[in-house]
Amino acid sequence: MAQGPERTPARRCLFVKEDGSQCRLPAATDRKANGYCYHHMSSQRRRTWGSIKRKSSGYQASYVGPDDQRHLGPTIFMAKVDAEVWLAKERRLIDLNEWTSPLAREDAAREAELRARAASLTLREYADPWVQNRHNRNGQPLKARSQADYRRLLKAKIYPSFGDTELKDITKDDVLAWYRTLAKTPTEQASAYALMRTILATAVEDERIPANPCRIKGAGKAPVKHRVEMVTSEQLAQLHDAMPERYRLTVLLGVWCTLRIGEILELRRGDVTITHTTAKDRRPVAIGVLHVRRSVQHIEGAAVIDTPKTAAGAREVHVPPALIPDLETHLALYTQPGRMGLLFPSGTGNPLHHRTFGNWWNKARIAAGRPNLRFHDLRHTGATMAAQSGATLKELMDRLGHTTPKAALVYQHTAADRDQLIAERLSARMAVSSPRE
Repeated sequence: MAQGPERTPARRCLFVKEDGSQCRLPAATDRKANGYCYHHMSSQRRRTWGSIKRKSSGYQASYVGPDDQRHLGPTIFMAKVDAEVWLAKERRLIDLNEWTSPLAREDAAREAELRARAASLTLREYADPWVQNRHNRNGQPLKARSQADYRRLLKAKIYPSFGDTELKDITKDDVLAWYRTLAKTPTEQASAYALMRTILATAVEDERIPANPCRIKGAGKAPVKHRVEMVTSEQLAQLHDAMPERYRLTVLLGVWCTLRIGEILELRRGDVTITHTTAKDRRPVAIGVLHVRRSVQHIEGAAVIDTPKTAAGAREVHVPPALIPDLETHLALYTQPGRMGLLFPSGTGNPLHHRTFGNWWNKARIAAGRPNLRFHDLRHTGATMAAQSGATLKELMDRLGHTTPKAALVYQHTAADRDQLIAERLSARMAVSSPRE
């Protein structure tokens, strides 16, 4: 038996009810119905709320809300009925007194989505890869020392309180209570808070949480716990003599070449250039240069050799001529052979460990009557003397390997006896300029 042509399903009426549902009646065949059933065909002329405009790409719906502002549909609707449905739903929200602006609802939905995405992510799960993948402001990966310091702070100060806490559950009050528990160690307190704040700031950027709960003003700034006191000539001599002979040059390089201990312990024979020449008056002149290209740190017992922390850290430091004889003697007696030979090897020929050097340094500073003197204070002393000798800020930055004037200015403090001399000179001028009675 032959079958007739398939019948095309009747189109449904385009009318949208107040509850947002569409009329189930078939559309009228009358062209004047414009897609509506016979019951609703006249409603298209009676719609008095909202507006639907035909666009080249579809239909744009809008309405004036209770706030007297016009609100547009979230998108250009492909079909007119979709625009009608959206308007009907918006009208129903107004009638039920549940309306808020579409933008406000979008923000609320986005925040809810962020919270949902972070629902199962703990601080530990987020922070561990954060440390591994973190880059500095120049786009370079963190140095091994920085990564080790961050992991130490996380393990010792942050994870005990927040390690297993979901990101979304960390509140401002929780952070404040935790911060106060660290009050006995002000420097660690500031460092741990700054790290916590930075990690959660990245979580905000990654849309893991809507806002950073770390909002304690000034909490990330460490207090000044160590006031540097200049090393005197007598103390410098005592420090030098108290060190083992093979390591005495480290003290002189720390002061007169303003090198860090990590830079000193990684110096190789090939990093030292000494040239003997003759001045115009035929005096013999020795020019020495230290090429600082690497630094060594001991992290978890292992020696980690890396480039300096910044590009400016790779530099050439001229050696004071008076120090060159000591440097040449050390090269002849204690430096390993070959271009890559260490200037300061251990007794077994390996790179000298920071802890081993620290033991010798501790004995030397006690012998000099400066038990709290850090080796880094020698660098401060040398930089201050260079500034007092007339070095400009730029020259000081180059010698120290600093990238910003702010960092170099730290080393331009004057010694206490120098300040007293200034005070005495000012007093003399006051006496001269005082009006006579």
